[in-house]
Amino acid sequence: MTKYAALDVSMEQTAICVVDENGRKLAEGKVATDPDAIADWLAGKTGEMERIGMETGPLAVWLWNELTRRGLPIVCLDARHASAALSMMPNKTDRHDAAGLAQIVRTGWFKEVRIKSHGAYVVRALLSARDLLVGVRSKIENEIRGLLKTFGIMFGKKVGGFARRARRRSPWRASLPSSSTQCGRRTSRSATALPQPEEELSTPPRSPVPEMRPAGTLRG
Repeated sequence: MTKYAALDVSMEQTAICVVDENGRKLAEGKVATDPDAIADWLAGKTGEMERIGMETGPLAVWLWNELTRRGLPIVCLDARHASAALSMMPNKTDRHDAAGLAQIVRTGWFKEVRIKSHGAYVVRALLSARDLLVGVRSKIENEIRGLLKTFGIMFGKKVGGFARRARRRSPWRASLPSSSTQCGRRTSRSATALPQPEEELSTPPRSPVPEMRPAGTLRG
């Protein structure tokens, strides 16, 4: 008997539904949103699966990698397409959504999203974090520039070297509010503490999961 399953994932619990090739419901339940709990439930209730589907979401990358590592045939469905089909259901609950997703997985009427390698997401997280810190530092520097204009201290519009030019203006520090000088010192420290991604990007970590996805799928 060919079996298909679907996961409706939330932060704390995941609803699971299993159907056969004719769409008949074989099993359903709820487990903690944990790869081990999901894998154990599927192995204990239904045995071998033809395909297991879940929608894209914040936890999709983590669950896909972990369940694939455990040998489960997991696929990631484009949430927009799946949501359009599920919107026709009269009762929107986790249990009913899992049942609807299981039918979508069974029929194959879905658009699969390609999950990148673990190393690719590590690099993306590193660059995103650095971009955020650079933006915060720039915002603080611009705010300090505006505050110090009140006291006749001009930093100009030159990009970079903010900490060095702030030290050159040390004779004016005695007349400044303590909050301005503290912000300047903290900005200088944060500028030197920004993560430098060059070394890590030169040797990105290898993915623990081999990336073998069908051609022509969406990139997620």
